[in-house]
Amino acid sequence: MDPVRKPRWLPAALVAVALVTTFALAGCGEEEKKVEGAEGEFIEVGGADYQVQLTRLLNPEQRPDDAFVRGQAELPPDEAYLGVFLKVENDGDEPHQPPRDMKVIDTQDNEYLPLDTTQSGFGLDFGSAIPSGDEAPPPGSPGSFSPTSGALVLFRVQQESATDNLPLVLEIPVEGEEEPSRITLDV
Repeated sequence: MDPVRKPRWLPAALVAVALVTTFALAGCGEEEKKVEGAEGEFIEVGGADYQVQLTRLLNPEQRPDDAFVRGQAELPPDEAYLGVFLKVENDGDEPHQPPRDMKVIDTQDNEYLPLDTTQSGFGLDFGSAIPSGDEAPPPGSPGSFSPTSGALVLFRVQQESATDNLPLVLEIPVEGEEEPSRITLDV
């Protein structure tokens, strides 16, 4: 009678199963949050998750852009309005205050701070903290019904910054941290 023979592939299969199990278990537990990324990715900013839905130049002469820039000054020909539409989800235990000093930076190190967009109703509210478990724009707000369903952060930029000095980066300072979170924008 022949002894029972083990298939030759069995040891390799056991090693493969062990490796897959090890890597799967290593992936469990606390997920590491990203503090840098690209438009469309969730980036952690001080306990809240920021996601840029869309970035584009706005035309004050067309709808719906005319509503987005309501209350803003008329621009000279060498400047443009840049709209960054984002969603902020506060998954932390404390209220989250969106930082007013976030900025857009181009490849020539030109920096642009956000404009006040409270008159439009679509803007990210820098004056109010987002409660734990809530998001911006809040459900039922004009921003939540906009085509991007994102809160507007509006910047007045040099035309060449938005067309030639790309990519643009949105820097969001994090309280208590030396380095800001960064999102590369897709204009």
